Amino acid sequence: MTRMGTVVLDFDSTLVPCESLELALARTPGVDAADLRLVDDLTRRAMDGELPFDESLAAILAIASPTRASLAALGEELARDLTDGASDVVTWLHATGHDAWIVSGAFREVLLPPARALGIDAARTCGVSGRWSADGELLGLVCDGFEHSKVGGVRAAALRWSRPVVGVGDGATDLALREAGLVDEFVAYCEHVRREPVAGAPRAIAAQSMGALWHVLEDLLA
Repeated sequence: MTRMGTVVLDFDSTLVPCESLELALARTPGVDAADLRLVDDLTRRAMDGELPFDESLAAILAIASPTRASLAALGEELARDLTDGASDVVTWLHATGHDAWIVSGAFREVLLPPARALGIDAARTCGVSGRWSADGELLGLVCDGFEHSKVGGVRAAALRWSRPVVGVGDGATDLALREAGLVDEFVAYCEHVRREPVAGAPRAIAAQSMGALWHVLEDLLA
C-alpha cells in the first residue's frame, strides 16, 4: 500500500501515561525521594523548553543509571499499559495508508516492546541507545544524534517520511521537530500532562485524548 502521510508519535506522556526514565529510576536501588524530585524537575524543565534535552539527560543519568534488563522489563510492562485508544489510532493510520513512527527521548530498550504491541516496526522506532557492559550496566550513550536532541537524531530518518508529516507529543522536544521543518503540523498531546509553552505555541493543535487526536489527524491527513 502506498504511504500517504506520516505521523510521528512521542512516547512518554503520549503513548504511555508516564515518563519512562523517571519510572525506571524510581525502581533503581539507592535512588531516594530527593533524587526523584530532582529527576522530575529536570524532566519538566526539558519538556517545557527551559533546559536543553542533552543537559537534562546527562544530569539525570549522573544521579543514577538504569540497567539494560530493567529497561527491557519496563518496556514489556508499558506495552500492556498504553494510553487508551493509542492502538486504535495506529491501526487506523496503517489501514488508511499512512505511516506511523515513534520518535522519543526514551531508551530504545523501553520503546521496542510497546512498538511491537502497536504494530510499528523497529526500524520506525527511534530513541536513545545505550552502550552496555556484558552484564547490562550502562557505559554511556551511542553517539547517533539522539544523545543531543530528537532533531539531531532523526534527521536522516526524516528523509523517509511521506508528506504531510504530523508530529504528536507533549514536550518542547516534540515541538522542536516542527520548528526544524521536519514535521509540517504539530499536535500537543495533553491527556497526561499539559505544558503551556507547548500547547500554547503558535499553530499547535491541542488534543486531550486519543479519540480527539484521531479526529485531528483525519483533518490534517485528508
